[in-house]
Amino acid sequence: MQLLAGVKLCTGRTLTNHPHYEDNSLRERTKVVYQIYAKRSPEEVHTLLRSFGTDYIILEDSICYERRHHRGCRLRDLLDIANGHMMDGPGENDPDLKPADHPRFCEEIKRNLPPYMAHFTRVFQNKAFHVYKLSRNK
Repeated sequence: MQLLAGVKLCTGRTLTNHPHYEDNSLRERTKVVYQIYAKRSPEEVHTLLRSFGTDYIILEDSICYERRHHRGCRLRDLLDIANGHMMDGPGENDPDLKPADHPRFCEEIKRNLPPYMAHFTRVFQNKAFHVYKLSRNK
């Protein structure tokens, strides 16, 4: 929350945020935006984010690589289950879950591979997060 407040203060841009109150519309929007931490293609993520008019994304390593919670309780696990994908790492998966067609977006984008760079350009990074600008193309 502090990071987002600082970005808003310094840029004056419209930001997408985690819902801290009960609002179904905002929860659904957050579920879509959080696909940046799911196993989705760069094209899918770009299309989803552009549908909200997004210009930049901030990928937090603490969310992408989260280790504090047990398997099944991490944000990426919840996204995997919601998307019908098997969770990462050792352990049981529901038999209805299938392997994903794509790797985890928040990990792969950092490798600067052409499919990702066609849609996203890194504009800043530090030890805690990476900022990417979305291209205008589809």
